[in-house]
Amino acid sequence: MAPNPIMLPRKRRSSARHERLEQENAALGITWPLLATSIAVLLITATSWARHWLLSGCAIESMLILWGGNSRIFPSVPVWTLLSSFNLIYAVVSTSWLLYAFFTAACWPFVFVTCLFQFQFAADLVRKNLRTVLRDFYFTRDRIAFFNLPALEIDTEVAGLMVIRGITFSLSHLTLVAHGIEVGIKLTDEIELALHADEVRVPLFRSIEIDDVYANIKGGKAEMTFGDVEEEDTDEDSFFNETPLLRAATAGSEGIKSRPKLRDSLTGGTYIKDSPAKSVLDNIQTLSPDNQVAEKQYDDIVTNIRTTSAIYQSRARVRQDRKASGLVIEDEKDMRAAVCAELHETPSVPHPPHHSIKVTTLQKLTKPAVRSFMHRLPFLLRLVLGPLGYFHPITINSISAAGSGQWLKELLQQQIFKSHADNSAELRRLQRRISTWLADANFCLQLTDVDGLGQVPISTSFDIVAYLHFADIMAYRALPQSGELKKVVRLGGADATFTIPIFLLPHHEHILPPRPTVEDEVQMKEEVEEADGIPKAVQAEKELERVKKDESTINMSVHASLPAALDQSLLTFVAALVKATKIIEFDREVEKMDPDKDPGTPDSLTRTSTSMSSASVETTDSVKGMHKRVQSDITTASTGSRFKAFTKNLQQNLREASVQVADTYSKENIREFVKDVHQQTKDGMKKTVVASMVNDRWIAKFVGKIAANLEKAQGDLGYSGAIPIPLEPYRPGPHDDGMLSKLLP
Repeated sequence: MAPNPIMLPRKRRSSARHERLEQENAALGITWPLLATSIAVLLITATSWARHWLLSGCAIESMLILWGGNSRIFPSVPVWTLLSSFNLIYAVVSTSWLLYAFFTAACWPFVFVTCLFQFQFAADLVRKNLRTVLRDFYFTRDRIAFFNLPALEIDTEVAGLMVIRGITFSLSHLTLVAHGIEVGIKLTDEIELALHADEVRVPLFRSIEIDDVYANIKGGKAEMTFGDVEEEDTDEDSFFNETPLLRAATAGSEGIKSRPKLRDSLTGGTYIKDSPAKSVLDNIQTLSPDNQVAEKQYDDIVTNIRTTSAIYQSRARVRQDRKASGLVIEDEKDMRAAVCAELHETPSVPHPPHHSIKVTTLQKLTKPAVRSFMHRLPFLLRLVLGPLGYFHPITINSISAAGSGQWLKELLQQQIFKSHADNSAELRRLQRRISTWLADANFCLQLTDVDGLGQVPISTSFDIVAYLHFADIMAYRALPQSGELKKVVRLGGADATFTIPIFLLPHHEHILPPRPTVEDEVQMKEEVEEADGIPKAVQAEKELERVKKDESTINMSVHASLPAALDQSLLTFVAALVKATKIIEFDREVEKMDPDKDPGTPDSLTRTSTSMSSASVETTDSVKGMHKRVQSDITTASTGSRFKAFTKNLQQNLREASVQVADTYSKENIREFVKDVHQQTKDGMKKTVVASMVNDRWIAKFVGKIAANLEKAQGDLGYSGAIPIPLEPYRPGPHDDGMLSKLLP
């Protein structure tokens, strides 16, 4: 006997009803599209408005949505809601020929995308044809990929080379992915910056997500890739060039290509030599029409880019060296610091392509008429940059920047020590201590979880504001030879704000401050003289100085979050550096107070090497007694005003000594004698004062006390300053007067 439906449980009754509805929908799945298509064909043949409906693409798109079934576009929206909304929009725009034209131009590409999304046979057909026709594009599933891209040569304010080894664009997710980014920038003739990143993801109108970024600052010709670059000898207007920068990068990459490749396993435990890449990956042009083969080839190319990158190879080499020495790095932050130190010996651009494109060449691709039109619409530029900056906040996993200790040692020698250590044993000892801590090490600064946001205002009444936030800040000292890695500084985080004048944007020279005139300088000098108080006077003087130089400023404000942890080796290094700088400072002060000639001695007197006669023993003894008293006064002398008074008394005593010996010695011997006594007194003064004031224990105690307070302190430690920007490069030239008129300023 069949059970009574009324007596069935509620759950079983609802399940049966659901199954019955699914069967009815399956039966009507073909009926509704066929019925709707038949009605549409009849209307198109019978009425004129239906033919306009067909030409606009709205009719085709409506039929495609009905035939899409479960794989239709926008599956989360009910089908009848989607169709009614779409056709309602058409009904509104059909009342105007201009709106109808815009709707038609947008609808037909959408029809093409709908076909690719809903129907597999259409997607396969397009992929096969495009793989055959387009030789440098790669189509797999919903992705379009570009490989073997030419390098971008930076030839504007600085010289550099940027390489992107591959780009993938996902149509379904509207996401752009860049693989293998390598950048080398020659900042000056002695400094170069190298940047490496494995992947950059740009979900359009959502964010910009950057993987770990590794930066290396290289100083000196030995470390730089672009240290010696010959002059350009190619045509500036050519699109593809083999430039000197590209040749220098190619020569530098030969060393890394000859190294054995290492493969880092998923567990990080085994390392084997990488097998040679397939020949199809070396010079591949097209993918196979078969989807599975094409997908495998695409995966092989992306894997090859990842495993041959400098970051991947350096990470594998670090793990191999640590495993050989019995050390294991478990913290990912420590691993990043070790990898960044290992990357310092790598060329700035390890994988240069065969051709490059100059930035100036790309700028010339736009026709002069188009450039002139865009130049007259600066409002359009702000209207584009504003939403782009708002909808694309930047997130970076980490930024690791390393520098060579040998280079830092050379900078200290050039800027601080110079030739001062030649005449001071204490300075030589401090210089050896500082050089030992720097010479064989690499130093890495690491910033983690970086968030950035830029705001470009629509109105020119406001400036551009950029925000940066760092969740964690660490500094490492790495010894590549021994594998030692030590964290010397750690802060609780930091944030920075940059305020950039709006007139620094392109095509905004019409709002630049006018060139300063003589009247402006006179007026500002009067403001300085009439300023109310010292702070206002100092501000007015700085403003007057900027006006004279025709400069503007980018205001920055940086705050570091406390507490801060400092390593003892760093404190020792800081104490030695502080003592060395104080000794050099005292040396310079003494030199200023030690004139070469005695003001009371005539210029006609010449230096002689005549020795003192035996008849002057009594007078000499009295002078020696005075010299002992001077030495006794030196030991009790202190800093400040007492120190200056002491030096004045010292000069007066020397003059008295010269008077005492005048009766015994000839005028030719007076100058030599006085200089000998003065030199001995100066040396004793320097040794005594420096030993009393620049005390190792006092400096170590002072630095240690500051470090102990920083470990417990709360709050922020900040700095605010201004970066000067000369305005002359932004001002229009003599032939640009006709471009100053703006349609939408």
